[in-house]
Amino acid sequence: MKTNIATIALEAALSCGMDGARITQSEGLQRAWSLLSGKPDRLQYAAGASLSIQLYQDGRYGSFSTNRLEREDVEAFVRRAAESVRLLTPDPAYKMPDPALLYRGDCPDLGQSDPNFDAIPEVAKKQLLYTAAQELLSRPKSTLIASEVEFGESQESCYILDSCGFEGRSAQTYYTLSAECSIRGKDDEKPQGWWYEAAQFFDQLRPEGCGNQAWERAVRMLDPRPLPGGNYSVILENTVSSRLLSPVLAALSGASIYQQNSFLMDSLDKQLFSQHLTLLDEPLTYGAMGSRYFDSEGLATKPRQIIDQGVVRTWFLNTYTATKLGMQPTIEGISVPVLQPFGPETAAEMMQELDRGVLITSFNGGNSNGATGDFSFGIEGIYFENGQPQYPIREMNISGNLLSLWSRICAVGKDSRQAARWRIPSLAFEGVSLQ
Repeated sequence: MKTNIATIALEAALSCGMDGARITQSEGLQRAWSLLSGKPDRLQYAAGASLSIQLYQDGRYGSFSTNRLEREDVEAFVRRAAESVRLLTPDPAYKMPDPALLYRGDCPDLGQSDPNFDAIPEVAKKQLLYTAAQELLSRPKSTLIASEVEFGESQESCYILDSCGFEGRSAQTYYTLSAECSIRGKDDEKPQGWWYEAAQFFDQLRPEGCGNQAWERAVRMLDPRPLPGGNYSVILENTVSSRLLSPVLAALSGASIYQQNSFLMDSLDKQLFSQHLTLLDEPLTYGAMGSRYFDSEGLATKPRQIIDQGVVRTWFLNTYTATKLGMQPTIEGISVPVLQPFGPETAAEMMQELDRGVLITSFNGGNSNGATGDFSFGIEGIYFENGQPQYPIREMNISGNLLSLWSRICAVGKDSRQAARWRIPSLAFEGVSLQ
C-alpha cells in the first residue's frame, strides 16, 4: 500500500483550516470459486481501494470517502469536504481522541496476515475445493439432491494517519471452505446441511470432513417431529452460540446507551447476569481472529473485563459517546470475546448433564429489542432425552428476555470453533421458553 496519499490528504485538511483530521486508507481483495454438484459454477473477483476522511473543526464533524486516489482528485475532494463541514451545526462532543489514549509503538505481529497469500498455487486451492466436493458426491445419488462447495480468500489492509500524531497499520487475510447439500426426505421434505472451515493462514485450512459434516448435518434433520411448547433446557451448539451473545454486546455499546436504546442502561458495576458469567476481551491474542492493537480511532486496545461474575464492568465507548456520557473512552467495540468456561465442556457432555432438552443447531430469522432485551428467534435443532439425541425439531421459536436468559446459564463449554470469528463455545441454559 502506497501511504503517501494519506499524508497528502492530511496536509490538505489542515491547510483548509480543520482543527483535526483522521485519514483511513484501505485496500481489499476477495476471490471465490464454487462447484455446484461437482461442476464449476462461479468465479468471483473483487478488488478495491478507498480513502476515508474524518474532519473536525470547532465542534463540527464530517466523514467522507472516495475511491479516486490521484493527488489532484484527493486535494479537491478534501477542499469540498472542508467546505461542507463548516456548514454543520457544532457539537462540542465531536473532537479528536486524547493523544494519551492512542496506540503508540511497533508491537509484535498478532498473526493476522498470511505472508504467502500471493504465492499460493491455484492448484492447491482447487484441491481443497474438490476434496470437499468429493465427500458429498460419494454419497448415494438416490438421496443427494444437490451440493455446493465454495473456497474463498480475502486480503485487507488499512493505514490510519491523524493530526494527533497517530499512525497505525493493520493487515488481515482470511480463507474459507464451505459445503452445503440438500437430501431427499419423506414426502416433500428436503433437509439441508452445511459446514464451513476458516483460517487466517492457508496451511491451517483443512478440507477433510467439510463435505462429510454437511452431509451428516442434513441426515440428522430427517423426519422432524413436533415438540410441545413449554420451558426446556437448551444447548446452543458452538456453531450458533454467538447469536444470543451479540445483542448483549450491542446493548453495551456507547451509542445504544447514549441514545437510551439499551436494556443495559445504568448497568455499570451492577450484578445483572448469573454469577457464573464472566466475559473478557482479549484483543492481543496471537492468531485469534479480531486481535488488534487499536480501533478505528487509534485508541489502544488492552485486555479487559466486560462482565465479571455477572457484574457489568465496562461499556464500549468511543471519544464521542464517552464525552456525551461524561466518561473516559474505552474502545469502540469488542475484539476477541472470551467466555470463562464452567460445567460440562462440550455439547455432548451438556446433554448428559441436562438429561432432557433441545440442542439448537440453527437460527431462522427473528429479532431482539435493544431497548428492552426481549427476543424471539426461529430455531431448528435436536430434541434429546436421557442425554441422547432423539429426533429433529423445526419451525419452533425461542423467546424471552436476554437478562432473564443469561441469568439461567448453567454451562459454558471449552469447545469453541477455531474457524469462527467469535470463538464462542457451546452454551447451556435452563428453563427457556420454546413455542
